[in-house]
Amino acid sequence: MITQQLKQANAKPYYKWFRSELNLTNCKVAKWLVWDPDNGDYFADIDSRRVTVPIPVCDWSFLAALHELGHVSTGFRLRHYLMEYNAESWAIKRAKESYGVYSEEYVQEAKSYVKWHLDCELKYTELTIDKVKPYVLEWIEEDVYAPVV
Repeated sequence: MITQQLKQANAKPYYKWFRSELNLTNCKVAKWLVWDPDNGDYFADIDSRRVTVPIPVCDWSFLAALHELGHVSTGFRLRHYLMEYNAESWAIKRAKESYGVYSEEYVQEAKSYVKWHLDCELKYTELTIDKVKPYVLEWIEEDVYAPVV
C-alpha cells in the first residue's frame, strides 16, 4: 500500500514540494505512512531532525506533513500549546506562500487543535490565562477565553 501511494504521490506536486522542504529544513523522513484522514500518528523528533509523516497526496496531507517539519523548524518550547501553534502557523504560512496551498478547513481544525492543547495545559498545569501568549489567543479567535471542557 505504501509503495502504491508513493508511486501515486510522485505524479502529484505535493510529494516533490515536500521533498524540497525536507532539503530546506535539513530533515529526513523516519517513516512514511499511508495518508488516512482519521490517522494522526505523525511525529517529529526535533533532536534527530526526523519526521514520521503521511505521504502527501492532497492539500490536507501536505499540510499535515509540513506541520511535523514545523516542529523541527521552530524547535522545542516549554508549552505544548505553543509548540503546536508554532508548527501549525509555520505549516500554513509555508504552504500558502511557497506553494499556493491553502485549506480553510485545515486552518479551522488547526485552531481547534491548538485550543485543545491550551485547554489541557490550563486545566492540568500551573499555566494561567494571563501567561498565555496574546498572539495565540488572537489566532484561535478567543477574545474572552472559555476553555472547552
